Amino acid sequence: MTNDFFAPVDSVSRADRENAEARLRAAHQQGQIGAAEFEARLSRVITADRLDQLAAAVDGPLPTEAPPQYRSYSEPAPGHVSGTLVAPSTDKNTTLALIAHLSPFLTWLFGPLVIWAVSPAGSYAKREAAKAFNWQLIAFVAGLVFGVLGNLLPGEGNPIAGIWTAIWVVLTVLGAVGAAKGNDWRNPIRAAVPWEVLSERRR
Repeated sequence: MTNDFFAPVDSVSRADRENAEARLRAAHQQGQIGAAEFEARLSRVITADRLDQLAAAVDGPLPTEAPPQYRSYSEPAPGHVSGTLVAPSTDKNTTLALIAHLSPFLTWLFGPLVIWAVSPAGSYAKREAAKAFNWQLIAFVAGLVFGVLGNLLPGEGNPIAGIWTAIWVVLTVLGAVGAAKGNDWRNPIRAAVPWEVLSERRR
C-alpha cells in the first residue's frame, strides 16, 4: 500500500472511508496483514476525521506494538517480506461479530444490543453488532406490516409472512457469514432502507 492514494489534509467523505476500508479488507483477505492489524487499522479508518489520518490508518505505522498473538514465520508467504508478522485468522472481535448476527435467533434485538454495548468503541465487533441490531429492527417492523397485509388477503394462511420469514433467515445468516470472514457484507434491504438506530460507522 502506498501513501499517495489520498490527497493532503482535508475532510473525509463517505467514499474515502469506504475506499480505505475496501483496501484494508483486500489486504487482509490476501494475507498481507493479519487479523489483529486489520482490526486496529479498521478502527482508525472509522474514526479518522481528515484524509491524512485516513492515509495513516491504511498505510502508516500502528501507534502501538503488535499484539502478543502475532508470530513470525521463517519463510515468507507469497506477497510477504521476510520477518512479516502474521496473526491468527480469528480473534475476539470476529467471534463477537458472528455472535451478534446469530444471536437474534435466540435473543431477538437484545443479543446485538448487548454486544454493541460491551464492545470497544470503533471496533469491528461494535460496528457489526450495530448492523445486526438495525437489520433486526427493520425486519421486525417489516414483519408486522407483512403480517397485517397477509391477514387481509382472502383464504387461509399468510403466504406473505412466510416469504418474509424466509428472507429474514437467509439475510441474517449471510450477515453472520460475512462477519465471520471479516467482510463488510451489505444487506441489500438495509442498503435500500438506510435507517440506523445504532451508528454503524463512528461511535
